[in-house]
Amino acid sequence: MLFQLPPLDDRDRQVIEEIDRFRVDMRFSLREPKRWDGQLRRNLLAKAIQGSNSIEGYDISDDDAVAAVDEEEPLTASEATWAEIQGYRSAMSYVLQLADDPDFTLDQSLIKSLQYMMLGHDLSKSPGRYRQKSIYVVDEARDIVVYEGPDHAQVPGLMSEFVASLDRDEAAPGYVRAALAHLNLVMIHPFRDGNGRMARCLQTLILARDKIVAPQFSSIEEFLGHNTPAYYAVLAEVGAGSWNPGNDTTPWVKFILKAHHIQAQTVVNRLNEAATLWSELDEIAARGGLPQRCVPALFDAVTGLRLRRSGYMKLASVEDRTATRDLQAMVDADLLVARGERRARTYSAAEALRLLRNQVKAMRRRVIDPYEN
Repeated sequence: MLFQLPPLDDRDRQVIEEIDRFRVDMRFSLREPKRWDGQLRRNLLAKAIQGSNSIEGYDISDDDAVAAVDEEEPLTASEATWAEIQGYRSAMSYVLQLADDPDFTLDQSLIKSLQYMMLGHDLSKSPGRYRQKSIYVVDEARDIVVYEGPDHAQVPGLMSEFVASLDRDEAAPGYVRAALAHLNLVMIHPFRDGNGRMARCLQTLILARDKIVAPQFSSIEEFLGHNTPAYYAVLAEVGAGSWNPGNDTTPWVKFILKAHHIQAQTVVNRLNEAATLWSELDEIAARGGLPQRCVPALFDAVTGLRLRRSGYMKLASVEDRTATRDLQAMVDADLLVARGERRARTYSAAEALRLLRNQVKAMRRRVIDPYEN
């Protein structure tokens, strides 16, 4: 037996309708390629990777999250943390490839493969294999066991039942199916490590297969990373300390629907802000006599990221000498500030871009909780 779908009430159904409208609006906004689409998709994927790993204590900066997606070296992350980030990036990149694969099959081999991608850098954690021992989740701050997974001998059977259930529940809304998949996998806790990240990655994969909007716009991992205490609290409420598949899953489903609603509002805000910022940056570049290839770099800077020459070369598709000249021109125009020397040099937003960012943020719509009166 697994955790089951709860009955949805009128407010749940209304929240789902509102999320659907947000996603349709996103798809409408993205129907024609825009110059900032690629960077926004990259930034959303970076936020998902950053959010999911922060839940497990692997914290990285926005700059390093983007560096992971761009396959650049980190600016500040430790070697151990970077190995975890790279593993998760590989798994999420594969999920993006599977989103529209016509030969897609979700089976145990795929789940094991994704988990191996995440943890293959540390063979001591038996990546890609189900655990062979009991497992306990410990709250280190309080030094107490908060969850005990089912006996390891049950794991293969539970995982077979789990995979079969993913097909049976196809009539349910995608958000609810993905939420239940997330819950069941994290409660079965089939692996020695990486179960939470695997459950969150699987949830994103199921959502991506809905094909309503690009996978980067569907993930709620950023929200979960920003709301880790609430995430753990609802898991503890539903799990009640051990494998209890008969428990009511209503609190969990409501929490995940709330996450989708709030994340969708956040992404819609970013879509609107990206369009406004890019238009303003186009004018700023034209007034300053800068080539149009500088605008993507200014967009990164205005959103709070630090630039490196190697990153600019990729972004603008230029060679080393041109990159150096362009970056210096943006510094001379008082748009970027350079820090550091030679290979360690980075470029960040100068006061003019920071002011523009604040002006655009001031127009942002307030994000609301759909379950508050």
